[in-house]
Amino acid sequence: MLKGLDPNKISALDSKVRRQIMAILWEEPDYPASVAKKLNISKQKAHYHFTKLQESGLVQEAGIENVSGGSATYYRPTAERFVYSRNKMKGHDFFSDFLGEDSEGLIVVGAPDAHGPDQVRARDGHLAGDIGVKLGKLGGSFETVWDTEVIRDKLFDKKMVLVGGVLTNTVTKKFNEDFPAYFSGERFPYREITTPKSSYTDPDIGLVSKKDGMILVAGVRNTGTKAAVKAFTELGDEEKDYLVVKGLDLDGDGEIDDYEVIE
Repeated sequence: MLKGLDPNKISALDSKVRRQIMAILWEEPDYPASVAKKLNISKQKAHYHFTKLQESGLVQEAGIENVSGGSATYYRPTAERFVYSRNKMKGHDFFSDFLGEDSEGLIVVGAPDAHGPDQVRARDGHLAGDIGVKLGKLGGSFETVWDTEVIRDKLFDKKMVLVGGVLTNTVTKKFNEDFPAYFSGERFPYREITTPKSSYTDPDIGLVSKKDGMILVAGVRNTGTKAAVKAFTELGDEEKDYLVVKGLDLDGDGEIDDYEVIE
C-alpha cells in the first residue's frame, strides 16, 4: 500500500535520523533500543525520534516481544512506501542555485577579537569545519575567513556562507535584512529572528536563510547556531529559502546533538 505525505509527515522526515529509522523499519519491525545500536545513537535519542514518527502517523506499534530478559515494543511503518511528489525540476535542491557553475566561495565567521560596533568576540569559528565538509561533498571549494577580512578587503563579490548573527559577524550585520528570514530589532543584543510567518527569541532557535549568492547560518544564541549548522549539514532537496530549527540535547550532556524543524 502506498500513501502520500501530508505536511505533518513531511515535517517529521526533515530529520536524517528519522529517515534512517524508517529505512530500517521498512526491512522489518524493530524496537528503539535495537535501532539505537544499529545507528550508533543513544537510546534516549532513538525514543525521541520514534515518538515523533508515531505522532506524525509514519509508524505504529507492531506488538510487544521479550528481549534480553525484558519486553520491548516493536514498530513498523503505517504503509509499505510513502510517495512524495513536489513536481520539481530534476537536480534542484537548496544548494543548486547557490553553487551553480561557480562552486568557489567563502565561509565567513566572526573574528575572535573584539570588533564591530558592539565590540563582541565571536566563538563560532570551529563550526566552519562542518559547513566546509558539507560544501565539499557537493563539489564546492570554500575558504574560511574572518568577517573583518571581508570588510577590510571588500570581498562582497564572492559567494558566502555567513556563520553567526549580527552581534558577532559584521558581514551578517551588513546584509542581514536582505535575507527572507533575518535578525530583527535595532538594539543590542539583537536576539530575535523574524520570518514571514513568526518571530523567535528562544536561545536554542537557529536559522538557515538563503539569498542570491549568500547563505546565513546563525542562531539566537550559540546553541541556536549549533542547531543551524547541524541542519545545514543535512539539507538536501528542500525548496524553500529558509529553515527555522530548534536545537535539542537528547543525551543530556548539555550539548546540542540534534534539532527539530520549527518552520
